[in-house]
Amino acid sequence: MTTTSAPAANRFQPIDPQPDNSPPMPSQTDKTLARTRAELLTTFTAADWESYNHLVGWLRDTDVASHALKVGDDAPDFLLPDADGRLHSSEQLRRDGPLVLSFFRGGWCPFCTAELCALQAAKDEFESVGATLAVVTPETRNFPRQLKQSLGLDLNVLSDVDYRVAMSYGVVFRVPDETKAHYSGLGFDFGARHGSPVWMLPIPATYVIDAEGRIRSAFVEPDFTIREEPAQILASLRQAASTS
Repeated sequence: MTTTSAPAANRFQPIDPQPDNSPPMPSQTDKTLARTRAELLTTFTAADWESYNHLVGWLRDTDVASHALKVGDDAPDFLLPDADGRLHSSEQLRRDGPLVLSFFRGGWCPFCTAELCALQAAKDEFESVGATLAVVTPETRNFPRQLKQSLGLDLNVLSDVDYRVAMSYGVVFRVPDETKAHYSGLGFDFGARHGSPVWMLPIPATYVIDAEGRIRSAFVEPDFTIREEPAQILASLRQAASTS
């Protein structure tokens, strides 16, 4: 993912279909997500900053994150389709070990695509400690498949149809009118991307869930530009393994 030369007006770029023989977008696996975040923030326009500050401030004022599930809670079971339409159950995903479950906003968000590339780079390390990785998005239709092809991902990308799983984890919110107007102005129609007339988005959240379905670590952050580093997720997995 290129983060240093994108023009300011194009920092929110949707993932669009590409020819089957096109190369995957490059990922900068030598960077931390914090460094990538800092670079992406330099591309914000004044309108982006205004929208960002309003949304994050609103999420903190309304204390949306307080409704999210926490360490020690039982993780709700789910059954969701992947990018190819195959169904995956949470029980199956954590059958042989812990599950890393990460909620992201969509392929249009550069902070999300940076996170996905970082998770892809860490996937082998997660699997080396017996963990399975799955990422959840409200996007439906062909968007998850296009995202995987464009970024060269080998991840379980699951579509959260009707926002039900994000709701059960307490990490979803209805997009306020000011934010909706900003993203509409950038050309995004979340109703079409999500297959729902109600515009909702998840706040960034990553959970480590043990084989029994208990949440062992929880990262929930109202600021959509901040994501959990894969190294921290790996540390949580190792800690969970040592105390199980």
